[in-house]
Amino acid sequence: MSDAKTEKAEKTSIAEGIVRAEARDAAVDAQARVVQQKGFLDDVIDGVQLGAMVIFFICLVFVAIFGSSLPSIFPVTQPLYDALVGLPQLLTQVPDIETVLKYVPKSLDEACELRASVSVWIAHVLHELAYKQWVLGLSWAMYLWQTKLNIRQRDRLHDVRRPKGIATFISRQVYLEANAYGLDKSSLLLVRDFIGQLQTTAIIAYDVVPWLWEQVGQVTGENVLVQSVGFFVAASVLSTVLGLPFDIYSTFVVEKKHGFNKQTMGLFWADALKSLLLVLALGAPVLAGFLWVIE
Repeated sequence: MSDAKTEKAEKTSIAEGIVRAEARDAAVDAQARVVQQKGFLDDVIDGVQLGAMVIFFICLVFVAIFGSSLPSIFPVTQPLYDALVGLPQLLTQVPDIETVLKYVPKSLDEACELRASVSVWIAHVLHELAYKQWVLGLSWAMYLWQTKLNIRQRDRLHDVRRPKGIATFISRQVYLEANAYGLDKSSLLLVRDFIGQLQTTAIIAYDVVPWLWEQVGQVTGENVLVQSVGFFVAASVLSTVLGLPFDIYSTFVVEKKHGFNKQTMGLFWADALKSLLLVLALGAPVLAGFLWVIE
């Protein structure tokens, strides 16, 4: 009788283990489908990439068909036409080594004259340089390159296959959970970077920094040191306020979804205030001392 009960208990235990294993496998498969599924943001990314390629090739076709008459027909294409036409001219104007050697100074006086000429030329170029357009162009170039890297990493996160190097010590479930968390963080990062780039563009295009400097100066007076510290405080507060919506979403949506958030809303606001006060308490004296040394 006892043997029969023992055998029955073992069979029950094995059956329960099979059920638990099947449930666990079903949960892992469900997690894999979530990781593989591409959402609205992925569709937007694919659409933007495809649209950019189509627009680029259309512009090349228009340049090839209309030639020099393209800007007069479509004035909006003037910058693109100038860039395409000017690039070959710029490359042909690169001097050869013999021409460069002619300008190599052979005495100290010639070196001083060359230095003075180069300084005057640099000053002239900087005076005529459309710095705002260049800064905006470089800013967007860096943003696009960083976004390309983030999108490339995001595509890897959609892959449910574990790399061979980690397959022996990381389970499939843990790997999929990590990828799901990475995808949510990636979505927030892409949106945050895009809005941040729009903010940077607006700040540069509409001269927000000089305006803020003037507004602080109206409050602090003509003392440059006090005005600089006041500007640092105002800029830090503004930066913190602009970043709060993303910090709140990251903490109470993304982190909470994956079980990492232990904060309450009150604790979040307290930490945000402490962080801001710590930055101001450390940064303002350091900035003031640095400016005082320069003066």
